[in-house]
Amino acid sequence: MARHLLLPPRVTYHLAFPQGIPAFETERSFRLSDREPLQFLESETTDLSFLLLPVTLIDPDYRLTLSAEDRETLGATGESRLLCLAVITAAEDLPPTANLLAPVVINLDTLCAVQAVRSDRVYSHKHPLLPEEATCS
Repeated sequence: MARHLLLPPRVTYHLAFPQGIPAFETERSFRLSDREPLQFLESETTDLSFLLLPVTLIDPDYRLTLSAEDRETLGATGESRLLCLAVITAAEDLPPTANLLAPVVINLDTLCAVQAVRSDRVYSHKHPLLPEEATCS
């Protein structure tokens, strides 16, 4: 599956999240805007927005796993062009992190998207984006 992960788009896409996003299930229409390498996922009906980065920029060896339900929702086949993006959290006074446990996956052929929550714990929802600071002893 990893060979089908693409780099971010250079245009704005209008996306459908048929199941919504976890914790925002009623939000189903979004636009994805490119600010390379950053991506902005913005609701088309409210002020809800997310900052995203391609998972391959965070972890070049990232292995996407999709449930049968997510694959069906996306209309994904073995030849589908899938874009896999990590939601970035940047809280005040804390280093930024990436959610690799539940990436946003977009089928660029159907413009359907899901937040694909993995059933395993191979990745973290708080993957550090910055290297840990060296400590002096």
